[in-house]
Amino acid sequence: MKRFFIAVCLFSLLFLTACGSASRGENPAAVSGEPEETATPAVEEPGPVEIAPGAADLDQQNSSGSFTGVAGTAFFVPEGFIQLDESPNIGYQYTFWHPEHEIRIVVNEITPGSIPEDAYETDCNIAANNPDVTYFNKGENWFVQSGYNNNGDEIFYSKESSTDTGLKSFWITYPTAKREFGDPISAEFEKNCHF
Repeated sequence: MKRFFIAVCLFSLLFLTACGSASRGENPAAVSGEPEETATPAVEEPGPVEIAPGAADLDQQNSSGSFTGVAGTAFFVPEGFIQLDESPNIGYQYTFWHPEHEIRIVVNEITPGSIPEDAYETDCNIAANNPDVTYFNKGENWFVQSGYNNNGDEIFYSKESSTDTGLKSFWITYPTAKREFGDPISAEFEKNCHF
């Protein structure tokens, strides 16, 4: 029932955004589908992190933002993020979105046997040779990368690790214009995400 309610809310938001663009004389087909940034009140009390159904453990939905995936990835969801219900082709995926700052965090877990043996090495080589990557570093069983997408309009940061429990990774993206908010979130998430 909660998923239905969330889906209805998101549809309503997109519908109202499209209607609002049309009434202002804008092209409704040009609506991006992303929530519009709205002004926030001068004083705002921080609220709890909202985690939608689909979390690995239902008891964690009401926690202070701590989250543990099915394959054991543990991380802390920062304030202001909501969980989106997105299903991956393989493995498990947990997607979190901050509507005001347009920052997306995606955590993936792929258990052994679900992917080719050399998947980690392939991903590492692609990252090391990607022209959009401005920073790359690797260790024995992990690599990190960061750079720019969309002609410099979007920043990305990711980490991938090959573990005994499978291939695990996270991706964080946000508009370059939101760097003041996104950079500290990325640094803190990387520090608190344990594969």
